[in-house]
Amino acid sequence: MRIVLKIGGNEIDDHSFLDKISSIVATLQGENHQVVLVHGGGKEITRLLTKLGVETNFVKGMRYTNAETLDIVEMSLSGLINKRLVRSLQQKKVNAIGLSGVDGRILVAEKMLREGEDVGLVGEVASVNANMLEELMGRFAVVLSPISTNADSTSSLNVNADFAAASVASSLRSELAIFLSNVSGVIENGAVLAKLNEKDFMGLKRSGVVTGGMVPKIEAAIRAVRNGVRMAFVTDADGAMQIISGQDAGTQVVV
Repeated sequence: MRIVLKIGGNEIDDHSFLDKISSIVATLQGENHQVVLVHGGGKEITRLLTKLGVETNFVKGMRYTNAETLDIVEMSLSGLINKRLVRSLQQKKVNAIGLSGVDGRILVAEKMLREGEDVGLVGEVASVNANMLEELMGRFAVVLSPISTNADSTSSLNVNADFAAASVASSLRSELAIFLSNVSGVIENGAVLAKLNEKDFMGLKRSGVVTGGMVPKIEAAIRAVRNGVRMAFVTDADGAMQIISGQDAGTQVVV
């Protein structure tokens, strides 16, 4: 089975979280599943920008990325964070390889606007080199930074990791995509929703029940299922462990 796991940046410096994720991947690889792990790293990017004295600006909730910011984003995602994840996997005897979307033109992106406004060197995935990923997945657990190349390879582009994971999962026709959060699923009135469709999601977003970083996770999960992924879930690391062992957990996103 082909499985895509997307992990965010809030827990990526937490050793216990990384240990759980690495255990999940080790279990999957031990059962002969093929795994791509797509990661973000917003908290660490902000930390490094602050340390280097580079101002962080947001447009419609998205980080504005100029050339200076892009260098730091690429340094964080494709260097520090990517290799930290690879090392954690290797500690669990997982044969892992760390790459970015630039390598082998795995992810080619087009510059995007955010609600009609320019957000700098930020892109949306236009194509995925699925053949290369398939070849690598036969030998490794692939750890993928969402930094992508533009069409003529003259520039990198910063791509939202949730949407990058959705594009990867769809291109691979994955059986399962899990968008990991720091909560157990989509919560309404104190309870985790077992299933969520697009219509109900829009209502929850309008009412303010679903906000912040949960919004792109659900949007990405909807994209993934709409474009050929058999099942997509939003949950935390414990929920992911339950899902891969056949138990009910998290919120399944359906269309």
